[in-house]
Amino acid sequence: MKFTNQLAIIETLIQGDEVDTRIDCPFCNHSNTLTIKKQNGKLLWYCFHASCSAKGKVTKEASMSELLSLLSRKKNSLEKKEFTIPKNFVSVFSTEKCTDYLKKNNCMKSYMAGRVDIRYDVKQHRAVFMIKDKKKIYGAVGRGLSSQVYPKWFMYGDKQHPFICGQSDVGVLVEDCASACAISNLYSGIALMGTSLPDSYIPVIKKRFKTIIIALDRDATTKAFDISNQLRYYIDTKVKILEDDLKYYGENQIERLFK
Repeated sequence: MKFTNQLAIIETLIQGDEVDTRIDCPFCNHSNTLTIKKQNGKLLWYCFHASCSAKGKVTKEASMSELLSLLSRKKNSLEKKEFTIPKNFVSVFSTEKCTDYLKKNNCMKSYMAGRVDIRYDVKQHRAVFMIKDKKKIYGAVGRGLSSQVYPKWFMYGDKQHPFICGQSDVGVLVEDCASACAISNLYSGIALMGTSLPDSYIPVIKKRFKTIIIALDRDATTKAFDISNQLRYYIDTKVKILEDDLKYYGENQIERLFK
């Protein structure tokens, strides 16, 4: 049977904007062999019986109710539930390995000043930097505390929200959470968790900051200017090339670099 004839019959079998069903096939008359799916303006059908050639796919302009349904699903996906802190997240003082890491990587002063919430993951043996704001906990980023812990950095919960340490309206984009803590005495540190800027971070940055300084090490110079091109249409952006990650600089060195 021609495609147009199949489509005409299929359209008489379905009602509503979203359909996912399996029924008796009107083309070969076999029982429960025809599947029909309709969603977001796409209509697909296929008969599983070997002797039947009924199948097809068509894309149509979505109806208003379909568009509203799609928008509702996207809204619900963005409104994610708050991250539940696992029981295996305990005090950083539970092990010297965790406190030693915080001291060696310029995080302890920020932690003691209350600018950042850091836990110790007993189960995965990680220093855990909580991703949160005043209203919500989004997730966390864990740093392995030995070479046997893989991967070195691990994301818990929502990966769409950046780790931010500090309350300044000047944000400094750095590679990881420890470097974000290191700069938080002067400005707010924002961890990229790499050398590229996820698109999902941009709305947060636009809303919270007046100025952004991109501070990556010299090996990531090209990446720094790529990020600057991403952000400069939305916010005042500067690039500062460093010789190393900020977590390896002393407090006085950081002040000299940025003041």
